[in-house]
Amino acid sequence: MFSRLEVLHSSQLPVHFVSLLNARLFALLLLFAVTGCAAPDIGSDETFERHPSFATTTSFDEQTPVSGPRATSEISVPRIDALLGSAPLFPDAQLEQVSLPQGVETSVSGLHGQIRATAFGPQGDFGWGLSYYTALWGSFPTLPPHGLLTASGTWLIPDNWRYLETLCPQGTFARDFLTERGPSYRDVFQSIEGGVGHWEQSRFPSTQPKFRLTGNTDCYTSDTSNPGWAWSNQQEILPGLVQLSNRIVVPPDGITFKPNDGALLGTAWVALPLSKPYERNAVTVGDKSWTLFLESENFSGPVAYWAPEAWSRITTDHPSSHFRGLDHRPIDTEYRLFATHIDLPGLTAGTPDEDWLRVAALSFPVDKQGRTVFHQDVTFYGRNAIFDQFAEASNGGALPLGVADTALMHAPLQTHRWELQSDGREVTGLENFVVLDDWDTNEKEGWAWGLQWSDYSGVFPTHYRAPESEWLAEDKTNSPPALNSTQAALPTAVRRSGYAPTLDDGPVPQVREVQLNDGSLLRYTWYRFVDQPAIEALELTAQQKTELQSVVEQIHTQWDQQTEFIKPPSQGELVELQQELIVEPPPGAEVGWVPVVISQTAAG
Repeated sequence: MFSRLEVLHSSQLPVHFVSLLNARLFALLLLFAVTGCAAPDIGSDETFERHPSFATTTSFDEQTPVSGPRATSEISVPRIDALLGSAPLFPDAQLEQVSLPQGVETSVSGLHGQIRATAFGPQGDFGWGLSYYTALWGSFPTLPPHGLLTASGTWLIPDNWRYLETLCPQGTFARDFLTERGPSYRDVFQSIEGGVGHWEQSRFPSTQPKFRLTGNTDCYTSDTSNPGWAWSNQQEILPGLVQLSNRIVVPPDGITFKPNDGALLGTAWVALPLSKPYERNAVTVGDKSWTLFLESENFSGPVAYWAPEAWSRITTDHPSSHFRGLDHRPIDTEYRLFATHIDLPGLTAGTPDEDWLRVAALSFPVDKQGRTVFHQDVTFYGRNAIFDQFAEASNGGALPLGVADTALMHAPLQTHRWELQSDGREVTGLENFVVLDDWDTNEKEGWAWGLQWSDYSGVFPTHYRAPESEWLAEDKTNSPPALNSTQAALPTAVRRSGYAPTLDDGPVPQVREVQLNDGSLLRYTWYRFVDQPAIEALELTAQQKTELQSVVEQIHTQWDQQTEFIKPPSQGELVELQQELIVEPPPGAEVGWVPVVISQTAAG
């Protein structure tokens, strides 16, 4: 039994598909899976029949029991909240109305495109994981302008480099609309995506960027995102991300951070054998659970993983894609692109001789060497970095307490050219203000890449002149005065309604709530690992659930903050996740239980 809510969710494609993103909105059913009927103590094997509706909360004093059945009975916590009714979904805030001066208009396309670097992957079997560090900072003193998109990261695809048969079935988005990617469609077949940025889909805009988890499981046809949830494309339930950590809760609008100016977040996607291969819908589901690890000042370890079933689903009834998905294949290590995507809103004005464009001012942190680092310390993982050791230990032995250094390989970074444009015209002249660069250390070639500033200003050019068929970066000296007047303003991004689908009434669980620095209120509750909606949606056998629960309990017992999965950065300090996202399991649920978000709404 599932409770349903239809929501709109825009798929997040790799940055070279961002132009398609705005044209595609998928109607998804966000499904919360069934759990239980009785009211057992937490830690028991019993489950509940269904989960309650998202709701407002009422606070109770410490140690005060909540009357009636609930998902986590008899837990003593400093604050206990019970669900009582529908959660408040505030309507979207109204976009500021700006009256522009005469002769000034809103730019249709603004300035958009990519800044890219390539990580040259190693030869050999090193496609079993990838780690890197991304720098974070706030580019705006207040909320960013409406329409802004900045995204920084990479995307990982299965290694089908020399495979020529068609991977995407007919009827999928890529097969129907990305025909130039044929005949194999290998680079749009499946991908692990996401990263750090100001996301256009964000419902709670913030001065700081956020980290979002996304992926393409079926040729860009359906959407799945936040861990712990079950998703649907209106025809079937979609396997997706599974909450693994019992020490961090993941907001659907993105992980928030303590404000900083260039601190580093370590990210790794590593294949782990959390489950065994098996037959499902006449295809073999593989044993690779691609797991997200984060490295920060106040959190280190695994967060969530992609269920192998998420990758095998698209191969059903399409023999040429059998055994070609990320549940079976390592990732492609050749020429792994890293990119920072920029989509800046802007205003235009003209003179008798030429057009002018002014975009929102984008600020960057600059170090003592005049550098802004985007990504650094890219490392590929071999099979024996952790996969083999984990497989040997998952039958009850001691798990590996880190990755094997001998199975790691550094990948040097090398920058590309500028790839920015506006209204179909290329942007030139940026090198007069800032240049793309990559840097070496004594130990590492291509240690990092980013921007090199000669004047240490850290302010990206805001004015562009188009005398003919291209936009030339300029200072504002000769630009039309109206374009720089105080009335020539860009509206600020506004809050949108949150994530709070209405579900059937059911047993009342204990719910924790925290307020985030993006102005949202996050509510979450605790599930036994195999009872979370993302696992329930897989319809595993009792034996599979028992084995999976056992593996997760090993992870919760044996891996702690001192376990090292991402090597420390060569240079720089680690960022702090917002402390409210770091959680402690309630008594009786220290091992084998995980926190799952049930709503994120506007605070106050």
